[in-house]
Amino acid sequence: MQKLTYFLFFVLIINFSYAQKNTTQTLDEALVKAKKENKHVFINYLNLSSKLSQKMKQQMKNEHFQSLISSNYIVVNINVNEEEASEYFTCSNPMKSMSNDNCEAMKFPFWYILDSDGNHIGTSIKDGNNNIGYPTTKEAINDFVQVIQNTSDLKADKLSLITDSFNKMNAEKLYSVK
Repeated sequence: MQKLTYFLFFVLIINFSYAQKNTTQTLDEALVKAKKENKHVFINYLNLSSKLSQKMKQQMKNEHFQSLISSNYIVVNINVNEEEASEYFTCSNPMKSMSNDNCEAMKFPFWYILDSDGNHIGTSIKDGNNNIGYPTTKEAINDFVQVIQNTSDLKADKLSLITDSFNKMNAEKLYSVK
């Protein structure tokens, strides 16, 4: 029994180290690509058990939305494993990467934007601990678009397309029957 416990612990450590290494490697590759293409990096932390994370992932795959975002950002989606077993993240995951020791549990998704040198220039956190995440309200959509406006060269017409895309997806989900 003790050997089995040690073995399982060893496997867990290996898996965690491998995932951490892959995330770091992916971010490093994105920063290199961003510098080469004169773009920023949009890092999107998702938990697949979160419905809002599912919506954000779907939004990021939307052809029109994706073309607008990819014109200014290298997008990196990071699927947070079951260590975060709920729809909430805590200091143990994305916030720790921003050296934020004073945080409360917030809903997924969580995202932030880095310049090509790796400096934080935008985040889904507004007013301390209010997470925009996947914007479901008019105010949250406006906040999302404001961050994009401040960290990109997208003009008003393109920003309004982002707003329209969120409004459309939110309306579709509101009226869909499943």
